[in-house]
Amino acid sequence: MIPARTPATFSHIVLVTGARTWDDEPTMRSVFRDVWRTWGAENIVKPLLLSGHCDKGADAMAERLWRDAGFGILTFPADWNGGGNGAGFHRNQRMVHAAQAFSDTGAEVRCTAFLDLCRRPSCPQRTNEQLLACGRRGHFSHGTVHCRSCAQAAGLQVIDAMPVGRVLRPGTRKV
Repeated sequence: MIPARTPATFSHIVLVTGARTWDDEPTMRSVFRDVWRTWGAENIVKPLLLSGHCDKGADAMAERLWRDAGFGILTFPADWNGGGNGAGFHRNQRMVHAAQAFSDTGAEVRCTAFLDLCRRPSCPQRTNEQLLACGRRGHFSHGTVHCRSCAQAAGLQVIDAMPVGRVLRPGTRKV
């Protein structure tokens, strides 16, 4: 559901998903700049950011950049009290559904995935290799991978980015 806003109101939508540990502002700025160039700045009438509204990492950084530029932000905070451990995944699905609704009315939509490694020492998947270059152990943050996968399954264009200097898989951008 998109509260108090109709999808037809906005011309260009960026859904941001990313790790709570994301701290590479130059890479984020570069990704947003590339999306803007692809769309053509002259075509962008009213942009909107869709964000999970985490108070740190990629969500917080993206919201600050968009707010500073004077653009609209629609937040989807996770209900950790009512939704338990699945609250973040449920929130991700809500963001993707909202992005689809905007796309269905003709808005240009991109999902930007700011990938960083899972840093939970007790993570049961910590020795798995996932989306990483051969020989490097680890995996990306669970929520980012989930939201990214939901967006891809919904047919949204996804742009992956990692902080500069990290090992990348083929197809992931190092900006």
